[in-house]
Amino acid sequence: MNFSILSPRFQTAPFRGAAQKYLAPLALALVALLLTPSSSSAQAHVITPTDIANLKNVTSPVISPDGKLVAYAVDTPVPAGKHRDAHIWIATVGVANSAHPFAYSGAAEDSPAFSPDGTHLAFLSNRPNPLSNVEPSPYHFSLAPGTRRPDLPDHNGKPSVDADAMQLWIISLRGGEAEPLTYLPGGIRSFHWSHDGRSIAFIRTDTDTPEEIARKKDKYDQIRVDHDYKYDRLWIYDIEKHQARLLTTSNINIDAFDWSPNDSTVVTRVSPTPRIDDYWRVSSVVLIDTHTGAVSRTLEEKSGYASPTFSHDGLRVAYSRFTPLHITDEHFVKTLATGADIKLETKLRGTVREMHWLGRGPHLLVDEIVATHDELVDVDTATFTVTPLPGFPVASQSFDVTPDGLTFAFLGETSTEPADPYVWRGNHAEALAVTNPQVAGWSIGAQREISWINPKDHHIIYGVVVLPPDYRQGSRYKTVVHVHGGPEEAWTIGFNGNWYNYATMLASQGYVVLLPNPRGSEGQGPAFTEADYQDWGGGDFADIMAGVDSLIAQGISDPTRLVIGGWSFGGFMTSWVVTHTNRFKAAMDGAGVTDLFSMATTTDISPSFSQSYMGPLQQNAAIYDRESPVRYVVNCHTPVLILHGEADPRVPISQGEEFYNSLRFLNKDVQMVRYPREPHIFKEQAHQIDSLTRILNWYGEHIQKE
Repeated sequence: MNFSILSPRFQTAPFRGAAQKYLAPLALALVALLLTPSSSSAQAHVITPTDIANLKNVTSPVISPDGKLVAYAVDTPVPAGKHRDAHIWIATVGVANSAHPFAYSGAAEDSPAFSPDGTHLAFLSNRPNPLSNVEPSPYHFSLAPGTRRPDLPDHNGKPSVDADAMQLWIISLRGGEAEPLTYLPGGIRSFHWSHDGRSIAFIRTDTDTPEEIARKKDKYDQIRVDHDYKYDRLWIYDIEKHQARLLTTSNINIDAFDWSPNDSTVVTRVSPTPRIDDYWRVSSVVLIDTHTGAVSRTLEEKSGYASPTFSHDGLRVAYSRFTPLHITDEHFVKTLATGADIKLETKLRGTVREMHWLGRGPHLLVDEIVATHDELVDVDTATFTVTPLPGFPVASQSFDVTPDGLTFAFLGETSTEPADPYVWRGNHAEALAVTNPQVAGWSIGAQREISWINPKDHHIIYGVVVLPPDYRQGSRYKTVVHVHGGPEEAWTIGFNGNWYNYATMLASQGYVVLLPNPRGSEGQGPAFTEADYQDWGGGDFADIMAGVDSLIAQGISDPTRLVIGGWSFGGFMTSWVVTHTNRFKAAMDGAGVTDLFSMATTTDISPSFSQSYMGPLQQNAAIYDRESPVRYVVNCHTPVLILHGEADPRVPISQGEEFYNSLRFLNKDVQMVRYPREPHIFKEQAHQIDSLTRILNWYGEHIQKE
């Protein structure tokens, strides 16, 4: 997972002039496949903001070791204040309509994981925990000799545990009730089974010490910035002994990890502190001894975003490394015996999203974005040969692979179907469930993967155009340009129907929607992703405008009915566009960066994020100012709607306030809506519906004025 302005990341890729030649046949095939809407628009339901906010979310598909079962989580949206409605489902591979709830309670369950022998399923849940009524506590905290963790109880004590904290549970696949394994203060963030099935390693965040709890109760709760960190630490739970042992006692933050095949070591990405900036951009890849907790070897000092993984034979590790500019990362496989490594981007055309080992040999499954679609390849890391894998839907992610490497569970989606659990075997993929059957009755338009050339420097730019369900060639349509966040992200062909990416809804409402991937995006390699260095609003702005011109030249878009919007970096680009051109009738700036200097000094991803794109702050103050849309508000003649969450640490609400008040000083047409409690990505269903409704109304009102 990459960390750009918008987190989580959606991935990267290399710019090559030959890319268009390579992609042309596939792009034409995709066009032919996607041009036909799923049903007659005259009879189908026009998609609304409420429809989007009510979609169930499928996550965490995992496959049993024998390849016969797939477990996954289904999260059903609920109004604010209601308990989370998430549960574990299981489907039998090859058996139609077999998907059914498996771990289901009045609380929440997620993150399923099969035991190595396939007899049990572990998962996380905040359901009522019977361990809370047991004295003494059934778990035992074994610490390194001579150490004492003050945030944990004495061995026979009972902690005070948040009722909503996710704990580790286990259930037999033969039947019976789920049993709790832990009852820990603060709960558990993530976990992995050991290969022998005797242990489960998990990440747990430090909680307040008894002294801190007492001080806070007395309102003695001042916070010293960048001190008194709560680290994410690695623990190992012994299944037979019912004991949890703290492994990492030194102050390093465990970001992600994987067991070695013999369970004697874990490879982990670690950061010096739990600060979000360090978590994503100041990490290293190290080996940790599972008996002593000592760091035995450092494999990479400038880790990228990828979670490092051992090959099943223990001979290699897959990981990623930041490029010198520190904007994006490249992916490597290191042979542990020699230290030699290979860079996957040497042979791959796109941006790597996932890496999973296949069987016990050197083969690696790689999921990459190429232009605006997913491609799956088998990389033989011994010979460094690449073999495409056929039979996947246009969007595929979140893979889990059987030990023999022959069967994969994953999330798949199409332009007319949201993500559902799939299984791939024998070069063929099949859906295992239909989690959102109501979508079959929606009015959904066709999608096309398109490309155009920026006439200023002849870069090839890719994007997706989503057409209205009743689209007729030769007619011009009102058009939304929807800019993604990041900037290191990419729009891809897929369902494109959620709160952040609602292109399918806009098209259902009669718009043509352009989803451009300008320079700075993923899909064309690291060089393309870094092509906006110290140039936000330059080449990327020209790339987007060239895409608009292309749709107009093709007779698709009406040049008199254009609107633009985006979130995060998309909000930046929107505010840049309206201060540098008057061709749009309305704009929506969502959580946008508008002042790069004040952004650098207030965001929670300072200093690394801003420095990677613009250079050191003080030495490059003039560049930060030059790239800030707020400096050009006098040129804005476009009505702007500003939406922002009040609890946004990524792009603080002061960014929206600066742009809003600057426009107000000049009596410009601007509205701003603040959303209490919301972080960078909105969580509350009512706010999601309200924001999407306001966007639709804002665009519609200003286009209708013409």
